[in-house]
Amino acid sequence: MPLKRKVLWVVWYDRDPESFKQHVIASGCDTVCIRTWSDQLKSAISMFHGLQPRITVWAWRWPGADPDPVRAKGPHYYAPLEADFVADELIPAGLDGYVVDPESNDDQDVNDWNRVEVKGAKLADLARNFWATIKAKAPAGFHFGITSGHDFPNDNQKPLLPWAEFIGPCAAIYPQTYIRITGDDGKPHEPRGTLDHAVTNAFAAYKRVALGKPIIPMAGEIDLLTADDIRAYGAKLAALGIHEGHFYADVPWDPVKKHGVSPEVLAAIKLL
Repeated sequence: MPLKRKVLWVVWYDRDPESFKQHVIASGCDTVCIRTWSDQLKSAISMFHGLQPRITVWAWRWPGADPDPVRAKGPHYYAPLEADFVADELIPAGLDGYVVDPESNDDQDVNDWNRVEVKGAKLADLARNFWATIKAKAPAGFHFGITSGHDFPNDNQKPLLPWAEFIGPCAAIYPQTYIRITGDDGKPHEPRGTLDHAVTNAFAAYKRVALGKPIIPMAGEIDLLTADDIRAYGAKLAALGIHEGHFYADVPWDPVKKHGVSPEVLAAIKLL
């Protein structure tokens, strides 16, 4: 059965909006998920809504857990500021959904959510209030989701992250079951072996905290994947009875360097 929803994610939308638009069309994706540091996100909402067929627009961000403005990683970075931006700027512009991405590099940096509190603020309260701010302005049918590392809820990973508060309002959970990532050396790495291994670990980890919500694995990083990898991902979703696919993240195709999300990968996504 064809996927009922296909979501193409993007980190650096502003670098090449036209390329992203063409990749959305070529892949047959009906939903996009754009990182909120984009200066063009509000205009992107209007543009994608105006296409035929209409494209649903979600936004996402790894928000900050520490209010330090000096170390902030981009605009409206601290979680309350991000929530205000979504509620006051993006929802009135027509945003259809939001996926929060709380993570931890175990380094006590401003984006480290694997802590009980930061500077006297309980992170469970910060997570709860984050969603409350957005929910207060969200229209009926607005999509709430969460993504994070593929096995982060495990005791040996990020057990202090406020899972219940972040997952509570969500319609679905999106573990980052990427079989390849770009390492710090700029080269592709396969941190979790096979797709089956990544997905099995993700389900085991997230079932502990999922509150009964659907768990939907993500494919990535798709600029490092082949068409065969995409077909294997689709087959895995079908075997699990899942009808929603997520593809992280779009990178413009460079025909000279032969890098980016290839036409073959986009064509494979369209056939799912």
